[in-house]
Amino acid sequence: MIEKIHKTLVLKYTVIIACILLLGFAASYIAYRHNGVQLLEDTLRDYLEEELWEAEEVLNKQGQTSEIHKIKSDIQSLYNFTYWIVDNKIIHAEIPKDDFIAEQLSKRLLTQQYEYGKIHHENIKHGKQKWYFMILKSKLPSDKFANAEVIVLANYTPIRKNAKIYIKVALFSSIVMILLAYILASFLVSRSMKYIEKSYAQQKQFVSDAAHELRTPLSILYSYAELLEHKPQRQDILNDIKDEIQQMADLVEKLLSLARYDNSKIAISAKTFYVDETLKATIRSMEKLYSDVVFKFVNSDKKLEIEADEVMIKQLLGILLENAVKYTISDKKITIKAKKTSEIIKLSITDNGIGIKESDLPHIFDRFWRAETSRHQKGLGLGLSLAKTIVNLHNGKIEVQSKVGKGSTFEITLPLRQKR
Repeated sequence: MIEKIHKTLVLKYTVIIACILLLGFAASYIAYRHNGVQLLEDTLRDYLEEELWEAEEVLNKQGQTSEIHKIKSDIQSLYNFTYWIVDNKIIHAEIPKDDFIAEQLSKRLLTQQYEYGKIHHENIKHGKQKWYFMILKSKLPSDKFANAEVIVLANYTPIRKNAKIYIKVALFSSIVMILLAYILASFLVSRSMKYIEKSYAQQKQFVSDAAHELRTPLSILYSYAELLEHKPQRQDILNDIKDEIQQMADLVEKLLSLARYDNSKIAISAKTFYVDETLKATIRSMEKLYSDVVFKFVNSDKKLEIEADEVMIKQLLGILLENAVKYTISDKKITIKAKKTSEIIKLSITDNGIGIKESDLPHIFDRFWRAETSRHQKGLGLGLSLAKTIVNLHNGKIEVQSKVGKGSTFEITLPLRQKR
């Protein structure tokens, strides 16, 4: 499935990047053609105005004397040409140097009915080359020459050829860019997929571990049920069944909390409350459950006001206090400290229990992880993972210091106000 997702993402990213590139090239080509042709049209209109003025002046002075000039131009040159026509006869012209092109142009200008003031286009093929012309015609405004017309032409063949070259270059560049896009997409997707694969692997492991943890108490319950069939009055078996059911209920509750908190869209219900009062209430509840444990609360400030999700904070404190009690075997003393600065609140919970090996410290917040020395304890390996998740949701941090045989200290740092 991961491989299929990888291929799909690479294909989609490549197509998206390719479409963006092609649209960019198309837009730039259209802009190039439009701007080039528009500039040529404007220039041709200005040129026609000059020719109309000149034609009127010359014809008034010299009459209809024929005068033809060949301009030294070729197909690669952006030249303008002029034709003065009176009574359907060319009397003055500046024509291309190429005789064939000049002759074909003269025939068309004399036979085609071009609309005054409108740009027209003509092309003439000569050998393997094709010439492209832009044509503009106007009637001479003078009443003295009623049938006099002025036609101006522009050879825009270079623009057409450059446009074709541009298309070829653009297509080649697009192919290269698409290949680069594919390589880039593969690289980016591979980097992204690492996190997806890691998340997927964690999810599979999570499900596997959860199934394993649920299978064990179910097997025990089944064995107890078989014993009760033979000895229905065994109260100790009933007590053990209750313990296992409570264990399963605790596991399910923690699994549901983790699943809920893992949702990237989860929003904490932040409100302002006094965390020291919440801590005292949690300690009182723990004292009722564990009469053999001494809880000592040291508060450097009378009131510790914080903006946070009170339900989550209660759950966090309960997890850490229960964890401290669980791994303190004899002479159980747990010290809770709280202090506030201008921006944060620090809470620390210290026990005098069995401690944690240095090699185990990097793993204690992993789900379902339990140190081998604590396997005899009835732990699920979910509590500290859930505690870390709650702290992260509040943009805080949790740290632990521990020595084997001397106990552990868990320190939580929480901001006084949550970012909006």
